[in-house]
Amino acid sequence: MRLVPIDKVDDVACKNLKIASDEALTPHIEALLECLQDLNWPIAAPVSERLSKLGLELVQPIKNIMLGDDEVWKYWIISHLLYQIRADVFCELRCTLINMKLYPTKGELDEDVFDVVCELLHARRYH
Repeated sequence: MRLVPIDKVDDVACKNLKIASDEALTPHIEALLECLQDLNWPIAAPVSERLSKLGLELVQPIKNIMLGDDEVWKYWIISHLLYQIRADVFCELRCTLINMKLYPTKGELDEDVFDVVCELLHARRYH
């Protein structure tokens, strides 16, 4: 059963994601997060929705994105997925997000990542 979409319109993989166990998805978290590099892709919403149901296994892969230099990917993860994730996962990411708010890079400022971090922290009641 294919869980990782092979293109931006892979409905078969998206349907498989809905029925797959968390354990089956865990080895594919990084590849699935790559599907969120552009939220305009048809696969992005269903992949994001399914990933949001996972637990603490999301923390390190998301931190890796937040510490990377793909500002657009950060923007999409923060402005969409991080609103959906469980509270315990968000708690583990809180310090990383606060650091991004306190010490934004030029790229994060240029690509509005700083703005979405501030909005997210406010919306999830963390300042």
